[in-house]
Amino acid sequence: MVSPHVAEDILARDTLFGDSTAIEARNLARYRLGLSLLAARDDRHADVLNALTLQPDERLLPAMADPVLRNAFEDDTACMENGVFTASSLGGRLAHGAWPLPADGSGLCESLMATRARPWPQIGPSWVWTGLRPPAPRQAIADRLLELCRNSFEPDEHNEPFDATPEMVEALRQGAGLLTALLPQIGPSVLRHVSLVGFSDGESPDGPLQSLSGGDPLPSAMLMSPGRLRDPWTTAETLLHEAAHLKLFDVLRSCSLVEDGEAKVPIPWRQTSWTFIRVLVALHFYAHMMVFQSAARDASPELVAQYGPPSADDVIDRPTPGSPAAAAGSHGTVLERMTYLAEQALCADHGQVTPEGRRFVHWLLDAVEHCEPGVRSLVQVPQPVPAEPSGELPPLEGAFARNEPVLAEELLTLRQLLVLQPDQARFHWLDAHTWTVYALCEGESLTSLAEGYRRTVQGPLEEEAARRTVRGCLDLLLAAGLVSRVQKSGAVGAAT
Repeated sequence: MVSPHVAEDILARDTLFGDSTAIEARNLARYRLGLSLLAARDDRHADVLNALTLQPDERLLPAMADPVLRNAFEDDTACMENGVFTASSLGGRLAHGAWPLPADGSGLCESLMATRARPWPQIGPSWVWTGLRPPAPRQAIADRLLELCRNSFEPDEHNEPFDATPEMVEALRQGAGLLTALLPQIGPSVLRHVSLVGFSDGESPDGPLQSLSGGDPLPSAMLMSPGRLRDPWTTAETLLHEAAHLKLFDVLRSCSLVEDGEAKVPIPWRQTSWTFIRVLVALHFYAHMMVFQSAARDASPELVAQYGPPSADDVIDRPTPGSPAAAAGSHGTVLERMTYLAEQALCADHGQVTPEGRRFVHWLLDAVEHCEPGVRSLVQVPQPVPAEPSGELPPLEGAFARNEPVLAEELLTLRQLLVLQPDQARFHWLDAHTWTVYALCEGESLTSLAEGYRRTVQGPLEEEAARRTVRGCLDLLLAAGLVSRVQKSGAVGAAT
């Protein structure tokens, strides 16, 4: 039975991949710990970084969704992880023109616009590029924003966003209104991950720009051709496309979907191959697009009367000229592309997708099955060879204690603990089971840990099951460097 509303519910509610409230909570925790570590690493900018850390959620979120500030934060984080950090780029931006934050609660770059235009204020603090008018103290921030936008295009292109007119802003609102009316869960869920919406023409690697989402080079931002405003259905589809990408970029901050970031997959409808992470990003959008198309076919007469009839064309875009699909006349529909990408992601021969990544793919297929019954039967994946029954795990002798110091943030409603190691600048996301074992590691043996775990968890648990669970969690903690083997039992300080 076709039911886009069931599919939408699946896509919007998954606590790791779909629930925007949970995604936002994880990113806020990541921002706070990251800012605290930056302050500890950069004495010159410690005061302003600590001041930003102390902002309430409703002030911190628009600040860290700002393209310039978030780009600096992500650069700082990457430098710390790679051991090349010298001074905080974010701290420098804050100290030289970005602090204090705008008093009205807007984002930093939003405050530089000629006029304020928020296309969906009831959902989140997204804003539209209406023209830069920076005061002199913030000219450097405006210059950096222009640089980030220009870097989104091909090297020889010299494009930047157009100043949106009131008519363009209204067309954007119309498209957002249609998207949220058609998909009342997915629409708001993806749009709240957008900060900046700009309009521009330019060249992408696959031809003239239709739309793009920034990722790390232009965080929390999307650009689209003004031609995408020609009717509300095209605008709604474009918003879904790029906002879904931005949502997934935020998801990827707290989970790992691929093993090898460099491995490539041939794409029949393009002339260039894609990395596996790009395969999953596209698959994520195509699943959302299939739900959109299914809901559009069921659109109410009232919706059609308000916004006009949807397009009957199932072609998402044309294959790149010269690509195999262009020659064969294939892979022009969402269904064809989604099934191909799902096969590539799940194919046992590649082995590039993590267990979490495989769950991600199956989550998308579960949702699409309610719009395209039998879609799973179209995904041709070799059956995995059954694993041999696992025998006894090799003994793990000694006692185990948490490594200190660490920074930690509890996400109680999500039953997660975020741990950051200052010396390595690596974030670790612990689920409830691993968090429990981590908390018990105070110089205890595996047997003592298993006993403590059985006392902590709710409900009866067999001794051997507890031991296996603790052993699995302990292996993860040891591999992450959060726990070390010690010679004898001895209490250590709790995570701070």
